[in-house]
Amino acid sequence: MQASRYYPYGTTAGGRYFLHHGVDMENPIGTAVLAVASGTVIVAGTDQTEVYGLKPDFYGQLVVVQLDREFHEQPVFVLYGHLSKVTARVGQRVTTGDVLGEVGMTGVAIGPHLHFEVRVGANTYADTRNPELWLKPLPVHGTIAGQLLDPQGDPIPEVIINFHQAESPDRQWREACSYARDEVNPDDEWSENFVMGDVPAGSYVLKTRIAGRLYIQEVTVEAGKTSLVIIETLP
Repeated sequence: MQASRYYPYGTTAGGRYFLHHGVDMENPIGTAVLAVASGTVIVAGTDQTEVYGLKPDFYGQLVVVQLDREFHEQPVFVLYGHLSKVTARVGQRVTTGDVLGEVGMTGVAIGPHLHFEVRVGANTYADTRNPELWLKPLPVHGTIAGQLLDPQGDPIPEVIINFHQAESPDRQWREACSYARDEVNPDDEWSENFVMGDVPAGSYVLKTRIAGRLYIQEVTVEAGKTSLVIIETLP
């Protein structure tokens, strides 16, 4: 499954939806949902009585796994939401590739898809991180973690960043949007406020316009790695 570019982490899809605390992966109802890593199932069922998101019945049927690995001595949790069927059970030990349930559209969902979150430190809506910095990219692809900063070094919210392949600098390839507000967390190591995942290895030109001024930055992506790009704006 590949993360949708329409509604990435930290955005509102242009004000259409709630601030997104995870990523969405579109697949037909009934598609098997597999564990991304080994761990222990701590939630399996619905969120109608216990809130794991913005409100009750937000994720519908869901599974939460506490991973065996920690990050900076903090526990790590992964959440799988909007399932049509849950096959995992609380207390179950799972390993990479084990079936946890099936893709659905329960809870607050438009169309069948898997909602996937990474939570660091605690299993709460306030402790999410961008899953695209945790998921292994496609073969011969990498990830771009970006910082779009004002003259004081603070992140600039809700700005479109255009991505161009270096060999076609005048033709837009993709676009990203910087995180909407500080209600979502940057990664503890990358301190990013925008991400582009599953980027084919190669060279790219990033362009964005702030207060009428065009900013351009280049970045090279290596297969299987995350590349940091920083765009600093002028006063």
